[in-house]
Amino acid sequence: MKTRLVFLTFILFALLIPTQLFAKDTWINVRSKNFFLIGNANEKEIRQVATKLEQFRESFRLIFPKANFVSTIPTNVIVFKNSNAYNPFKPKKADGKPDEWIAGYFQPSEDVNYITLSIEGEKANIYNTIFHEYVHYLLNTNIGKSQIPPWFNEGLAEYYSTFQIENDQKVTLGDIQSNHLQFLQQNKLIPLKTFFEIDNYSLHQNGNHSRSIFYAQAWALIHYLIQGNKGANNDNMNEFLSLVLNKTEPEKAFQKAFEYDYATMEKALKDYVSQSNYRISIITFKNKLIFDNDMTTVPLSESEANAYLGDLLYHTREYENAETYLQKALALDANSSLANTSLGLVKMRQKKFVEAKKYLEKAITFDQKSYLAYYNYAFILSRENMDEFGYISKYPAETAKKMRDALFKAIEVNPKFTESYRLLGFISLVNVEDLDEAVVSLKKGIALQPGNQDYAFLLAQIFLRQEKFAEAKEIAGNIVKTADEPTMRSNAQNLLNSINTYETNKANYEKQIKESKTNAPNYVKRSSEKPLTEAEIAEIKKNNEINSLNRLIKRPQNGETQILGNIQKIACIKGEVFYTVKTKTETISLKSKDFSQLDLITYITEGEISEVGCKAQFQNNLTVITFIPENDHKSSTKGKLIALMFVPNFFELKSAEETAKTQDTIVIQEQTEEERRVDIVNSIKTSLRVVQDGEKRELGSLEKIECTGKAIIFNIKTSNQMLKLKSDAPQDIKIIGFTREIENFRMDCGAVMPPNSAVITYKPNNDPKSKQNGDIISIEFVPKSFILEN
Repeated sequence: MKTRLVFLTFILFALLIPTQLFAKDTWINVRSKNFFLIGNANEKEIRQVATKLEQFRESFRLIFPKANFVSTIPTNVIVFKNSNAYNPFKPKKADGKPDEWIAGYFQPSEDVNYITLSIEGEKANIYNTIFHEYVHYLLNTNIGKSQIPPWFNEGLAEYYSTFQIENDQKVTLGDIQSNHLQFLQQNKLIPLKTFFEIDNYSLHQNGNHSRSIFYAQAWALIHYLIQGNKGANNDNMNEFLSLVLNKTEPEKAFQKAFEYDYATMEKALKDYVSQSNYRISIITFKNKLIFDNDMTTVPLSESEANAYLGDLLYHTREYENAETYLQKALALDANSSLANTSLGLVKMRQKKFVEAKKYLEKAITFDQKSYLAYYNYAFILSRENMDEFGYISKYPAETAKKMRDALFKAIEVNPKFTESYRLLGFISLVNVEDLDEAVVSLKKGIALQPGNQDYAFLLAQIFLRQEKFAEAKEIAGNIVKTADEPTMRSNAQNLLNSINTYETNKANYEKQIKESKTNAPNYVKRSSEKPLTEAEIAEIKKNNEINSLNRLIKRPQNGETQILGNIQKIACIKGEVFYTVKTKTETISLKSKDFSQLDLITYITEGEISEVGCKAQFQNNLTVITFIPENDHKSSTKGKLIALMFVPNFFELKSAEETAKTQDTIVIQEQTEEERRVDIVNSIKTSLRVVQDGEKRELGSLEKIECTGKAIIFNIKTSNQMLKLKSDAPQDIKIIGFTREIENFRMDCGAVMPPNSAVITYKPNNDPKSKQNGDIISIEFVPKSFILEN
């Protein structure tokens, strides 16, 4: 069973374990309608953060009233009292020091989102990144990233990132982003036809400079559409979204919603970015956006604070640091469901599945209302025996039942948490059972998260299992067109090819039966738990062909006899033709007056027989022979030959009664291990970054990262040498994972890396005096069995 390849993008950072755990501060919990906040700031400040986030979310909802923004994933917010408290939880720069410029960030995940910030510093800087990413979260979750044009998604996120509100009622939007404006004034704009055709996939394939232009131009276009001379209103935005989601061609949707064609818009945009004065939007809502009365505040214990901090670190892949906080939480309160859940997930990443399951079982025991504990217990069980490709052939019945029971409990507690539906569908697909239930589950998940391509891909695989080819092809084809991840696009294309092949083969077989002269046979569907060998599959095909030929051959009429044998010799003597026929039990002689009266049929494709003549050689051809027996015992021949039907040498002649009872076997089974690996490896090959002129690519392992004052040095071990590759701007390195084996890797300065395979792309250094071999461009982690073909 194939499951998706994990496609990870890493940031180079190293979190330092602080000497003092901040849980010794006073921590509180503030719960608002859509956010769960904890912090060691004072209650008033945390409530202000909650209000700000709720006001932003509600303003966005009111501006797009036709969109139904549902939060299917909980969002936790951690509010630190100052920068010192926040620093250990910030992403780090290449030198390992906290990035002082980060005032707040949004960390999305499949089970819980985290927003982190410090109340110190410039308020606008704190919220800009958070608002930007939260817009993406709302759009991607409720509409689907693959369904929204990337220029609209990025432009809208940038436009709303400058959100400000006064007196809980007066909202300001569209403040000028001077960095974008300056960048556009110094560079040539992307032609709009090209700009609008850039999809999520091609955007990620472009270099950093091209992406920077794209993001800046996306912001400028949205700003012009809203603030420009004509000034689009909310109805225009809503209409555009509606048209796009209803599959209207982008150019037509744009022109209909905004009343611009591309040519006119392109000229207007060029003029717009070159001017010096810009307008902003001020929206005064009828009612004040007040949420404070709906909030609840409770103290947070030291154990709970440590549990949330540890869970945050787990979700930022800082597993060692996460374990420190989680162990501290459990030392203070062994019954903490959150700490047990998160520590179980940490142990899973460390491949300590026995420990992982024990922690999750404790989490469920201590809190039977925690849907995340139930879900993650099933998640750990699902991952326990997967290989480096994320593959598992079948879950044992007992394990499958445990997973299902846990997931049904998770759904009972929180029916809006969509990952439970996805995992239920995956279990059904792996074990080939309850497929109708799986379809229902996945459709529920998709209804809550439209456009989620992981869910859609899984649904297409199940439809293929059910032989619902049209439904499967529609989904897979749409993913091929809209996927932003190379692996997802490649996997969807492979699935589409499989659907077409399966459908064609099945149709051809049914057509053959329909066109046969006998009634269609019964079918036996054989689903193999264990992949059949090539010999077993060949035997099934041979038996099906024998059955098919027995239905096709012309049966003997009254007074005729039919045998199976080989014609050893044909002799023409005194105007008659004599045939020497050898069967399994005897050798006989038959005759005919000539060849013109013979009924000649061939059912073999190789060495086709077109005619029979004197001295023709057919010793090696198995033949179904029909003749009329002679009653004259004195005759030298057994009878008069009337028909020859040449058949494959493996053919077995069955009576008409036996043939009527035969059943053909249609085998439905998973790919063989080798076929599956070939498919995955081919998918990786097509998804690797394309090597540019002047670049070189090697297969090796990342041994160590060294940080100097001027650059970062990556030590790469290949099959025949040790490479030292430098980077002056590590944030520009493209780092991707095509294997789940690297989920728990942390690339810290000075750390020794596990010996995982990686495709390394770099620009060689031609300076013989240099200590480095070149500049590193990308690191793409691959399975250990991967072979690079340059």
